[in-house]
Amino acid sequence: MQAHVDPATSTEPNVPELEGSAALSLTVANPATKMAADPAQTLRVLNMGRTMNEKFDQMRKQARSILTATRNSRNRIAPERVEEMENRFADADVFLDWLTTEVQMTPNIKTSAGVELALNNLVDPKNNVPEELAGQAKLLLDKYKAENWGEDIVPDEDPDEDPAQGSNAQPQPLPAVGPIVNVVQLPAANDPTFGVGGIMYGVVVNTTGKRKEYRIRADILRKSPKEYGHNGIALGSWYPFQINTLFWGAHGARMGGIAGSVSTGAWSIVVAATYEDLDTDHGDIIYYSGSNSHDNTDPKKTAPASQGTKALTASHRTQNPIRVLRSGGASNRSRNRHLPSCGLRYDGLYRVVSSRHRLNKKGGLYEQFKLERLPGQTPLSELQRSSPTTAQYVFPIALLGKSLFSPYPIILRKCVILSEA
Repeated sequence: MQAHVDPATSTEPNVPELEGSAALSLTVANPATKMAADPAQTLRVLNMGRTMNEKFDQMRKQARSILTATRNSRNRIAPERVEEMENRFADADVFLDWLTTEVQMTPNIKTSAGVELALNNLVDPKNNVPEELAGQAKLLLDKYKAENWGEDIVPDEDPDEDPAQGSNAQPQPLPAVGPIVNVVQLPAANDPTFGVGGIMYGVVVNTTGKRKEYRIRADILRKSPKEYGHNGIALGSWYPFQINTLFWGAHGARMGGIAGSVSTGAWSIVVAATYEDLDTDHGDIIYYSGSNSHDNTDPKKTAPASQGTKALTASHRTQNPIRVLRSGGASNRSRNRHLPSCGLRYDGLYRVVSSRHRLNKKGGLYEQFKLERLPGQTPLSELQRSSPTTAQYVFPIALLGKSLFSPYPIILRKCVILSEA
């Protein structure tokens, strides 16, 4: 096991106070303010890696940088170091944007990544942190405390990632190279794809790394998915990618299939063909498995319940309704006729009515939940006929080609969508 490095004690070398040094006075611009003043409409983002371990590494490095900046902002330091400290605070500003839009907080991230310590240092008035940055940190700190640092929330986990790399993974040693601050172009308000009313509104594309990456825009207020019921989402609403469902408040996870609370139940789930050996979709009735159900090999005992499984168990107990989205694609639809031809479709509210035990392909016991669609909603067959719409199903290539901001489209069985790869 790798030794854990405590961010509080593993800090960067002290900057000595020098004779004849100047008092440190720092400012950092708010991203939205910078965008309004910048005709090129750009946004600074951090490249935080793709795997959970990479993100842990970079979060810890950012926390260390914040500790260095706040420690030295109290002191009188050499004038030549003022710019360095300003840059650290500017990066901290972008880091908080990333935490706000991209991270589902967990107790492990709170402590192991040093997030709580970094935020406490930013809000400490003795540290002379720029006012806007301190205010942003306080809002985030208050939010995390109100949510008990995600203790009750299902963590957002990538189903394709090694479980050892998940939210409870031990952080690895810091890499030699720190996170890179990228500058990405923002779309024009009338961009047909990413502008107001476009199917990718609220999302920005970072193409500065090795792979194109979609990020939720920190300058646009998004809707919280942490509500039961429709949450203002119209039946049949369609989204190109799961990140869009997160922006609009339809689903509470960017990658995971279950989003919700382990005490009051799931807010939403995504039904896909990924686990067709575990789940069965009959339309108005769904048999849905908990997280990590495919890993167990014990035929007599289920694996320890994941947070996702606990949330579904809570849904059965509380009877809180669950928003169900179906995620499709041409190849997936051939295996499940209820899935959309592409993207994700909101199919309404379901309720967990029972649970049972089944065996997975490895012969391991797992828990499966039966969900029934609530009555009084638009029939599922009608939603399947009407969503995605013709405009979404055959997205105008000519219009898309006029968008300089938009990436190249791909065509999938007459369904033109934006490539997420």
